[in-house]
Amino acid sequence: MKIRLNKFLADLGLASRRKADALIEEGKVLLNGSKAKLGDKIDPSKDKLTVKGKIVALDQKTELEYWLLNKPTQVISAVSDDSGRKTALDYLKSKTKARVYPVGRLDYDSEGLLLLTNDGELAQRLTHPSYEVPKIYKVWAEGIFAPAKLERLLRGVKLAEGRIAFDQIEVLEKEGRELTLRITIHQGVKREIRRACAKVGWEVTKLLRIQIGNLQLLGLIPGNVRKLTDEEIQDLRQSVGLANG
Repeated sequence: MKIRLNKFLADLGLASRRKADALIEEGKVLLNGSKAKLGDKIDPSKDKLTVKGKIVALDQKTELEYWLLNKPTQVISAVSDDSGRKTALDYLKSKTKARVYPVGRLDYDSEGLLLLTNDGELAQRLTHPSYEVPKIYKVWAEGIFAPAKLERLLRGVKLAEGRIAFDQIEVLEKEGRELTLRITIHQGVKREIRRACAKVGWEVTKLLRIQIGNLQLLGLIPGNVRKLTDEEIQDLRQSVGLANG
């Protein structure tokens, strides 16, 4: 049976579908010795696959792993960094040999919950806005408070990528120009919370992601990692319509 190549690469844990498409466009994926094209399909029982110069053993099923990192600030949410900065993967080098990768963005200056996995289908769905997986942040900001600003952020503000709207905002503390907020959002563009808050005159001074779906950061200190429990994995997969195997 033939399977779309980007989905197959994701199922193997080699890349998310989005990254798989990028690898194909860059000519780094060969199907039966020829450069693969976007939309190609693969028959794992017959075809030969090469990714970045390495032959992929199609008869070996990758064991899926799921890790939670409490990402400190000034760490890149990436597998590697050309500038030599510390990456999320540096915290897992002594924990696993699996080729896991970060799911979604958590900015260099932000901290908190970061999921890493080689479950490409789950990663694709968690980061796609159509599945509306909520992400919750604790946000410290400075600026003049007004209820109208909350209403504007809930209605949505215009960024270069389009309109960004917060799902929920709760004011946890307010003293002078200093605000502490709990923000829920399911959209995902670069630095969306910082940029949206700036539209209403608030400068974000600290941003901590505390939850994705039902997955919470509780009890994990910055720089530490742990494996997800079976229940957490099931909850995440079910939240995006994936069956548990």
